[in-house]
Amino acid sequence: MVKYALQCLSCQSPFEAWFSGSDAFDQQKEKGLVTCPECGSADVKKQIMAPSVSGTRKRGDAVPAAASTPDQKMAEMMRAVRDHIASTHEYVGSDFARKARAMHEGEAEAKPVWGETTFEEAKELIEDGVSAVPLPEAATPAKPVDQKKLN
Repeated sequence: MVKYALQCLSCQSPFEAWFSGSDAFDQQKEKGLVTCPECGSADVKKQIMAPSVSGTRKRGDAVPAAASTPDQKMAEMMRAVRDHIASTHEYVGSDFARKARAMHEGEAEAKPVWGETTFEEAKELIEDGVSAVPLPEAATPAKPVDQKKLN
């Protein structure tokens, strides 16, 4: 994997993108698949980049751990989102759609909540302008343990 610093020639926005190898960028650019995330233009170029070189190692020093892959970084970000939601939002279980709608309509106090709902209910919430965002399954916080059931 290689990460390139790119720049849109249309709107001058800088951005980064990962490619499977150095030839992959050229092949994708030829096909118009490399586009600016700001304006969508395919008129992009590589920026001048310095190589990522670690300091010198003495013989016998441990080899540094491999850099995080994009998948590992995504998993870390999803865990951070999960942890944030679990620590800042109230878990309302399968009552999520009803509570979110009640808060949206002013029938209940607005507060950050999370829970479960069906795909159809989530779609209706979004279509009706209710501030609700589906989370990827891997980012769903662990459900709180019901202490009453443990006793």
